[in-house]
Amino acid sequence: MLQLSMDYRRPPAEHYVLGQQLQRLRERGVLIVGSGNIVHNLRATRSGTAANEAYDWATEFDTVVQDQIKKGQLAALPNFMGLGAVARQAHPTHEHYLPLLYAAGAVQPSEMPRFFNTGYQSASISMRSVLWG
Repeated sequence: MLQLSMDYRRPPAEHYVLGQQLQRLRERGVLIVGSGNIVHNLRATRSGTAANEAYDWATEFDTVVQDQIKKGQLAALPNFMGLGAVARQAHPTHEHYLPLLYAAGAVQPSEMPRFFNTGYQSASISMRSVLWG
């Protein structure tokens, strides 16, 4: 296992392009793991909420990202800030979203996504996970 650092100052599109460069490693059997969250706002957490409870903005952002992934629109994922206020609420800082861009960039066009762990924590953290391959 090798951990890579992310330069948070770089624009999201560059993280996606780096993920595309990792595609060659996948072709050689290397497992690519991106550990983050599709929604991550610790400032808005509510303790004691159920796994299916979330803010409207959290479910909206999670749904948009899920739909893009389902439709194979992975190149749209770096443009998440274009969702405006919903994106800013889902990610006041986006370091927890960036790992998705590396994993999505390494995906082959023919690979279908599988989702698991689709609940929320504290109403403001989406635990949705994606598996390709």
